[in-house]
Amino acid sequence: MKKKVNVNKVSKLDYLNDDQREVLRFVVILLVIIVVVVIIYFISYYASLKNVYHYNDEATDATINYDAVTVGTMFNRPEGTYYVALYKDDLADAVYYSALFNKYMNQEDALKIYYCNLNNKLNEKYYTADGKSNPKATSINDVKFGEFTFVKISKGKITKYYEDITKVKKELNI
Repeated sequence: MKKKVNVNKVSKLDYLNDDQREVLRFVVILLVIIVVVVIIYFISYYASLKNVYHYNDEATDATINYDAVTVGTMFNRPEGTYYVALYKDDLADAVYYSALFNKYMNQEDALKIYYCNLNNKLNEKYYTADGKSNPKATSINDVKFGEFTFVKISKGKITKYYEDITKVKKELNI
């Protein structure tokens, strides 16, 4: 009769001492980290390829709009007397305002008109949505502008203040 012998399988790891086991763990951890880094690299590489195909490589010239100002710089323009139109560029009437001002600028003796976008982060604190603008402001800290404001500035001070486009058209003789 044959007897079945239960033999415990012995692996090569059983013959390693503690230092060798630590080195083996270090190598395994290092290999796992390398595999993860390689996977992340290929994912980011393919994601960047996707963006390359959507990139428009046409060169365009940079332009500076000297007609745009912020509320903080609108009082120190080089002209002695000029106008500043303050409104949000996403207003429904923004194109209409722009067309009116362009028409005025084509006149022979027209004063300079600067544009101030109240959507700009630098101008947000000067915008009031509740309609409580301050036409009698004496300093930059006092100014509050509504949806549409048109001011005439002479020697760094507001001399005329309009919030009605019909009055602006009369001022500009349009």
